[in-house]
Amino acid sequence: MATEAAHLQIQFHGRVIEHLGIDMYQSPVAAIAELVSNAWDADATEVSISLPMNVRSGSEILISDNGDGMTLTQCQDRYLKVGYNRRLEQDAEKTPAGRPVMGRKGIGKFAGFGIADLVDVDTVSKETGERTVFRLDVEKLTGSGAGYADNTPMEVEVLNYSGPDDQMKSQHGTRIRLQQLTMKKTPNSDQFRASMARRFLLLERAEDFSVTVDGTPIAGEDDSERIEFDYPTDYATKQIPAGLKIEDKWGVETLPNGEEIRWRFVFYKDPIQEEDLAGISVFSHHKLSQRPFTFNLSGGFGAQHAINYLSGRVQADYIDDQEKDLISTERQRINWDSEQALPLLKWGQDRTKSLLRIWQGRRAEAKVSAMNSRMAPFSNRLSKLEPFEAKIVKRALTAVARVSVLSDSQFDDLANAILGAWEGGRLKELINELSNSAELDAEELVGILAKSRVMTALHAAEHVRSQLNLINGLEERIKAKQLENAVRDYIAQNPWMISPEWETFRVERGLSNLMKEIAKETLDKEDAWKARVDLVLSSGDQLLVLEFMRPGKTADWDHVYRFERYIDSIRDVVDGRRAEYRSVTGLMVADKLERPAGLARKLEKLRRDGMDATDWAGLLAKAKSQWQDYFDILYARAPEDERMRALATGDRDEGAPEEDDSGDA
Repeated sequence: MATEAAHLQIQFHGRVIEHLGIDMYQSPVAAIAELVSNAWDADATEVSISLPMNVRSGSEILISDNGDGMTLTQCQDRYLKVGYNRRLEQDAEKTPAGRPVMGRKGIGKFAGFGIADLVDVDTVSKETGERTVFRLDVEKLTGSGAGYADNTPMEVEVLNYSGPDDQMKSQHGTRIRLQQLTMKKTPNSDQFRASMARRFLLLERAEDFSVTVDGTPIAGEDDSERIEFDYPTDYATKQIPAGLKIEDKWGVETLPNGEEIRWRFVFYKDPIQEEDLAGISVFSHHKLSQRPFTFNLSGGFGAQHAINYLSGRVQADYIDDQEKDLISTERQRINWDSEQALPLLKWGQDRTKSLLRIWQGRRAEAKVSAMNSRMAPFSNRLSKLEPFEAKIVKRALTAVARVSVLSDSQFDDLANAILGAWEGGRLKELINELSNSAELDAEELVGILAKSRVMTALHAAEHVRSQLNLINGLEERIKAKQLENAVRDYIAQNPWMISPEWETFRVERGLSNLMKEIAKETLDKEDAWKARVDLVLSSGDQLLVLEFMRPGKTADWDHVYRFERYIDSIRDVVDGRRAEYRSVTGLMVADKLERPAGLARKLEKLRRDGMDATDWAGLLAKAKSQWQDYFDILYARAPEDERMRALATGDRDEGAPEEDDSGDA
C-alpha cells in the first residue's frame, strides 16, 4: 500500500483535546511522563528524550523508544481511538513481556498537546515491519465542529507509509516529535531528569527499562548527604510496627483489606524546598498516582512541623487494579473517599504521625550530640566562667539544641550569641530563662527571644562591624598599591565587602581556563589589561566575573567596550555549553574612570544588562554606605545598650578596630 492509499481518521470533538491534553498537561515533565508510560506498555527497553537548547521558533522535543511499535491498523484502532482501554479491549493486565500495564484511560497520547501544537508520530511495527508516519495538528483538531456531540470523523494527515517488510522489523519502535512548542521556559536537563525520576518507581523495580534525557539516564537522586533518617531501616528494634517486613530498604505491610503495600520514608536534615519531593507520593504499577501529600493530615497532632522535612514513596499497585478507576485523569490524585482507598489513607495517617513523633525524639538527640561535639571550640571560653555560670550556659545551649526546627547553622548562630552575651554581661536573665526550659519548642523559643531584641541586633551589629573593618583593610591595600594577588585573594575570601548581596558567592575555579582563553581574544591585546587581576565567583546558578585593570591605568571608552565584549563572549560560551549557570554578570574596576560625554549613559545601559564599571573610590564608598545603613538599622533596635554604643563609636572611628576581650569575633 502506498502512502497515498493509507488513511487514518480520528473521531471526537476538538474540545476533548483541550480538556485531556492542553488543560491537564501543561508541565513538560507531566506531559512527557505520559509518553514514557506508553513506551513501557509497548515493552520498550530504552526510551530517549531530547530537549531543546532554547525554546524558540523551530525548536522541538523528541521522544524515541524501541518498543513494539504499531501497524497502520493499530494506529487507527488503538492510538486514534479516544479512551481506548488496553486492559479491557485486550483483556490483559500485563504486556506480552509480562509487565503490568500502566495505561488505562487511553488519553495519555494527547499529553503532548499540553506543551506543543504539532505532534508527529513515526512508528515501525515489530510484528509486520510496517512504518506509519502521521501528524496531529492541534489547530485542526480543536477548530472543527461547533458542539460536543459532533461525531464527524476527521482525516489525519499520513506523512509516510510503507507496507510490511521483514527487514524493517528490527527497527521497531516509536518516535514522537513535539513541534511548535508552547512552553515559556527552556527546560533544564538536570532538573528535568530529577523530576522525571520522581514520577516513576522504575529505577527500583525494573531492570530492563532505561530512560535517558539528552543522553544521560534518569536516576534516583543521591541525597545521602542531605538525608538524616531513612525508614524503615532506621527503626530501633522496639519501634518496628507489628507485621512489618523490610526488603531492600523498603517496608512491606498488609493493609486491613488484605492488600500488600511497600513504602520508604526519609527525613532530610533541612526543610525540603522542592515541591515534587516534599511529602509522600503514591505509585501504582511503577507510575505516580498521587502527587506528594501528607495523607490529608490537617493538624492537631504532635511534631507536625516535622512534615517540612519528610519525603517518601508508597507502592500500592492494588489502587490501579480496581474495577472502578480511583486515579484522577491526569494521574495526580487518588479518590481517597472510595472504600478501597480508605484503608491506605488510614495506614498512611497512622504511619506518618508515628514517624513524625519518632523523628522529633531522634532529631533532638542528634542536636544534643552535635551540640556536645561543637562545644569543644568553646572550652577555653567556658573555662573562664565560674562553674555555676558554665552550668547555666550549657543548660541554655542544650535547651536550644532540642528545638528541632533549627538548622545547624541557625543553632551555631544562637549558641555563639548566647555565649557571647553572657561573657559580655548582657541578657543574663534571658539566658537563665532558657537554661530553665527543660522542654523548649519553637514557639516558646520565639517568645523568649521576643522579650529582648538586643541579642539578635547586637550579634548582627558585631558582624557588620567586622565587615566594615575588613573594608577598611582593603582600602589600606589599595592605598599601598597592593593590586595584584593580595587584593584578589582578599576579595576572594570576602566577596561581600564589595556589596552585601555578594555574601553567598564563592570562588569558582572550574572555569579559569575558559576565562583565560576568552580574555586573550578580548582583553589581553590591550596593554592596560596585561598583568590585570581577574576573579570568578559563583552562587547557585549565578556567575560573577570581576576584572581589575592594570594598576595606574585609567579606564576609557575603549576599555569599557572591551569589557562588554569579554562578558558577552563568556555568556555565549556558557549558553552554548548549556552550563549550570543561568546568569553571568560582570564588574570592571580601575584606578580611575574617565567621564567623557556619553559614558555615563553607556554605563547605565550596561548596569541594566548585568555589567558595571567603576573605580576603587566609588566601589568602596558604595560598599561602606550599604553596610553602614545596615548597621544604623540594627543600632536603632537597641540604642540604650552600652556594647551597641561602643560598636557605633568604633564604627565611625577611622582608627584601628575596637578590641573585643570576649573572644567573640
